[in-house]
Amino acid sequence: MNISRREARRHAFHLIFGLPFNVATVESLAKTKAAYFEFLEDCDFEAYGWEKLSRPKGKNAEYIDRAFWGVFERIDELDQVINNFLRDWTIERINKIDLALMRLSIYEILCEDVPPGAAVNEAVELAKEYGADESPAFINGVLGNVARAYAERANRAANDAETDFAQ
Repeated sequence: MNISRREARRHAFHLIFGLPFNVATVESLAKTKAAYFEFLEDCDFEAYGWEKLSRPKGKNAEYIDRAFWGVFERIDELDQVINNFLRDWTIERINKIDLALMRLSIYEILCEDVPPGAAVNEAVELAKEYGADESPAFINGVLGNVARAYAERANRAANDAETDFAQ
């Protein structure tokens, strides 16, 4: 069964959520990732009243792998971006669900060529499902500012390239 990008993003979020708790080796993270997918195969979702999550295949499986390992490899950079857009907060105070969603969204914007508006919207939608009551607004505020700054930077770069080409 092929899954949607939204479901692939949900899997990536589940895996990324574990990263702050696993200051670990690549080998242990690979085992954690494998255990997650084994859980999907073995879990009786109906017994818990949960919606069944299918194991991803093809492009979506590749996306999950890139997102998980990409966030892991760039976690300090992603956290610095988040930190740059916090007002009267520290990254240590952010609840771990919100932090995982923001890391994934910023990774998608910077590394996956996901349009910033789409990445922000997807993070907000997942926050409605998994986060606290204030999570969607908080995430939308921080990521909205990140997306605007990213768009401004991209526009400046495009204008600079046009100016260079015209000269």
